[in-house]
Amino acid sequence: MQKGTKGMQDKKRTAAIFIMIAALTIGTCGLATYIWNGIQEKKAHDRLTEQVVESTEESEETPTEPETEEETYVSPIDFKILWEQNEDVAAWIQIPGTQINYPVVHGEDNDYYLHHDLYGNYSEYGTIFLDARVPSDFSGHNNVLYGHHMSDGTMFAPLAQYSSRDFAEGHRTIRVFTREKEIELEVFAADVVDASSEGKRTDFADAAALDAYLGDKLSRCEVVLEEPSDVAQAWAFVTCSYQTNNSRTVVYAKEVEAWDSRPSE
Repeated sequence: MQKGTKGMQDKKRTAAIFIMIAALTIGTCGLATYIWNGIQEKKAHDRLTEQVVESTEESEETPTEPETEEETYVSPIDFKILWEQNEDVAAWIQIPGTQINYPVVHGEDNDYYLHHDLYGNYSEYGTIFLDARVPSDFSGHNNVLYGHHMSDGTMFAPLAQYSSRDFAEGHRTIRVFTREKEIELEVFAADVVDASSEGKRTDFADAAALDAYLGDKLSRCEVVLEEPSDVAQAWAFVTCSYQTNNSRTVVYAKEVEAWDSRPSE
């Protein structure tokens, strides 16, 4: 009887070991796949950036004015190449001092680009995208952009650092390039919110309604760098945050300058 019991215990122990090994193997394979996918995503993005982005180092300061009145804005982004890859491309975003340097798409809904890359392939990284409710020319009252917070620091991961006042103060400039113009934005606040209870409004009856909306947000923001008034158009950049299972970091910005034509004085 004891011998049979011992044999049964050995079998259970062996089965448990096999289960642990299988779980470890699956976990290791999953991690390896994730890392491999990340490497491939970075390579693809680097190739795309080399193809379509001219050096924007000169734009770290206010762009110089043209020599003639006829000269108009020429984007440093090659949208022709981008549109050959995907007609949904609406812009390119850069945040100096961070890794954020990506194309922005505008789809038919707010789901597709959560899990698809620029080329239409399934991707855990997704693509930075403009809220589908907002016009693709960024003429909305509140232009909301979304991107994943990837553990390798890519996509919109740097936005989570805006919950630190020091980081926010040192990274207030955001640049959005379209085919027609360059838009310089200035961050004025950041917050970590509960996505289940914090909806994102994109349309307002008038400027007063937008101003009231922003005032309410600012009253609850963790980081407020400025309390702007009479903002005609707001911008919000959203990514996952890990304070809770459903937290989101939201970075608020306003337009400070746009160049679609740069006439001389």
